[in-house]
Amino acid sequence: MAIDVNAIERLKTDPMNIGQWIIVAICIGTLALDGYDVLSIAFAAPGITQEWGLSKSVLGIVLSLELAGMAAGSIFLGSLADSHGRRLTMLGGLAIVTIGMFVAGVAPNVYVLGAARVFTGLGIGCILATATATSSDFCNDKNRVLSVTLVAGGFPLGIYLGATFLAPLLKQYDWRITFYLGAFLSFLFIPLVYFYVPETISFLNRKRPAGALEQIQKTMRRLGHMPSDALPLVDEQEVEVVGMKSLFSPSLRYITLILGFAYFANVMTYYYFVKWLPTVVTDLGYTSSQATEVLGIISLGGILGAIGIGLGARFIPIRPLMLGSLMLTALGVALFPHFTDSLANMKSMGFFAGIFVMAAISGFFGLFASSFPSSVLGSGAGLVLGVGRGGAVLGPMIPGFLFAAGLAFESISLMMASGSFLAGIAVVFLHKKRTAN
Repeated sequence: MAIDVNAIERLKTDPMNIGQWIIVAICIGTLALDGYDVLSIAFAAPGITQEWGLSKSVLGIVLSLELAGMAAGSIFLGSLADSHGRRLTMLGGLAIVTIGMFVAGVAPNVYVLGAARVFTGLGIGCILATATATSSDFCNDKNRVLSVTLVAGGFPLGIYLGATFLAPLLKQYDWRITFYLGAFLSFLFIPLVYFYVPETISFLNRKRPAGALEQIQKTMRRLGHMPSDALPLVDEQEVEVVGMKSLFSPSLRYITLILGFAYFANVMTYYYFVKWLPTVVTDLGYTSSQATEVLGIISLGGILGAIGIGLGARFIPIRPLMLGSLMLTALGVALFPHFTDSLANMKSMGFFAGIFVMAAISGFFGLFASSFPSSVLGSGAGLVLGVGRGGAVLGPMIPGFLFAAGLAFESISLMMASGSFLAGIAVVFLHKKRTAN
């Protein structure tokens, strides 16, 4: 691969400066937006069901629609981060989310709402893949896994903050406030990314657009690092195939397949748990505000889990951390129905489950960064995230039909918890195979 040795090696080995941590913080914020935007439909679900009289089977489909958009956004728009740039792709994703959330808020019926959620999902999937690649590219080797897992931890942070602010708002306004708030916050992040997140040096060096050296030098000075004097000669560069096809080359095929299956299975469990929880809690006789509080407590546990696995990855290999997190996720989801006798017990068990549910989700982003080379990290993360959206679609949809068929909450939770269990088994067989960055 062609590399600007001085610039890229300095970013890999030198201590990270404030400018790099600001970029990581903004990426955390974009994932927080994604977390809020994805779960906004769960926050709004009790009100939508009451106003439009939706059955549980129809609600299960509505809860899954943006996840279908996320699959396309992660795979196709996420790959644009490798071919057209991290910064431009992230800005495009934010614009899509802003428009989609606003349209969902003004939707006059379930059909317009469904279309808006699919459109929003395109942007969410795009941001998921792009923020991961961007934060990874600007981090040194010492902090890369920590930073990427913290970025993924933005997802439960967004859910927690959303639940915290929405609980009182839902007492005064109807369900549409969830989407209006999401549109406003997404719009605010567009100028933040535009002014504070430059194009990554690894992308500029690989693609060599006009003025690449000047852009690299400017970014290096801005980040407080010594700029390079020149790019390597073209005839010194190795030929590199970048994109989806390279993910199935002999060196990466095994990693791609294992990560795809494991992520698919785990997010099926995750999205069942967080998407159906508000509706299940209200069915038990609690208010929408109380159901939002339970989801908020789960997300608070998730924040701690995401931070914990990120810090732990600095001292312990990410693979055994992921194995433990996935197995405890399965246990927590399976046991939750047995703690629904009081609101306090639901919050306690939800907090426990939330720690490991989000630790596992965040840990996958660490696995992406440590498994895929930088040149295909956007494509690799995007493909795995996109394939995983199949599990995310099935996670809310299958329980909808099972609830409609009369199966007990306990039985459904046990069935859906098996996804994380199988993901843990798959991670056991994941070995570190990397090509040079």
